[in-house]
Amino acid sequence: MNRGIIAKRYAKALLSFSTERGIEDSVYKNMRLLSESFMEVKEFCNVLSIPILSNEKKIGLIETACGGKISNELKKFLSLLIRQKREYLLQSISLIYIALYNKIKNMTVCKLTTAEALTKDVEDHIKALISAKTKGDVEINNIVNPQIIGGFVFEIDYKRLDASISSQITKIKRELCPKI
Repeated sequence: MNRGIIAKRYAKALLSFSTERGIEDSVYKNMRLLSESFMEVKEFCNVLSIPILSNEKKIGLIETACGGKISNELKKFLSLLIRQKREYLLQSISLIYIALYNKIKNMTVCKLTTAEALTKDVEDHIKALISAKTKGDVEINNIVNPQIIGGFVFEIDYKRLDASISSQITKIKRELCPKI
């Protein structure tokens, strides 16, 4: 069976279960921290797949990656996942859970890369513009990258607008010197 289909089923089940219990927000926070841990520590998924590592230790590692405290319901879910030998799906499950949660909460998450940090006024203005179009909440992840020199790179719903000075310089270089 397709890995993505299995991960989506687990994520849907976790969202349904956590919504019934009224803890979907805390599970969302745990899933965000967990997905960030998978991104930062590339070997995390491999460590969870080590067969000699006990289930309790695996849950302990996941709990640490989730910020140190998780609900009993999430522990039960993780225990089920590990007993079924499906811990290799955990990264996909966390990402799918986040996407499903954002969809039901009508939340738009976007990424804005700038050369300098955004001021609160600018961030609020951008949120208001996006919120007016989406009719929902907006979360902006501002990433500061001085290498773009100026301008911005805006990503939302798998669309990307690159208005950075560095990309414009690269484009001009290609037009002036196509062989280099």
